[in-house]
Amino acid sequence: MGLIRALCCFSILGLLACDPEGKKECAWHLEPEPELIGKVRPGFIPVCARNRTTMKQDCRLQTTLERAKKYYGKTFRYTDLKVESVALPRTIKSIKFCKP
Repeated sequence: MGLIRALCCFSILGLLACDPEGKKECAWHLEPEPELIGKVRPGFIPVCARNRTTMKQDCRLQTTLERAKKYYGKTFRYTDLKVESVALPRTIKSIKFCKP
């Protein structure tokens, strides 16, 4: 009986460890990051993708003000965030948002 419990616990822990940073969770938000304004190209604003549940973030991103306004307040999975380049800061190409 003890072996079965141990296997069940390890199985559950294994499932939780598959996404420790919560990148597949529908809990990410895009927020402006004014402190990084000097690090982005002209015409863009710095933004962070934040998951306040797991306390993870990615602040290496930039987008236009118009897009940032459209994105504000919507949740998404970090895995659904697409960028145009790998150079820093990375320009957001698109985001597939979670359905309300």
